[in-house]
Amino acid sequence: MLIEFLFLISLGIALSDMIILIQISSGPGVYFIIISQLLTGGYGIFRIRKMDFTLFFFLDAELKKGEKIVREIWEEAWILSAVCFLIIPGLVSDIVGGLSLTPVIRRFFLDYVSEVD
Repeated sequence: MLIEFLFLISLGIALSDMIILIQISSGPGVYFIIISQLLTGGYGIFRIRKMDFTLFFFLDAELKKGEKIVREIWEEAWILSAVCFLIIPGLVSDIVGGLSLTPVIRRFFLDYVSEVD
């Protein structure tokens, strides 16, 4: 259920990214797009080198079994998702990824997940 929800959110962000990039890419906005994509993508690649993608499969398996998941694992999954959004080309995904890395939003998400468990 969680994986399907995250997939739908990712699909919506990708579609909105394409629309916004097409609108901005006419004129001098092209340089802004190129520079911002290089910076955020580079930062995302730098951060993701040390992360483990099997965490998503572990989370999915534990949720299907109905097991309670430790807060630290949720935090790592949130950070990994945010870094993935930084690597995906697009302005909306960069904004979502950048905001997701801020401690205030991360804490809000973790408090929400703690109430759901």
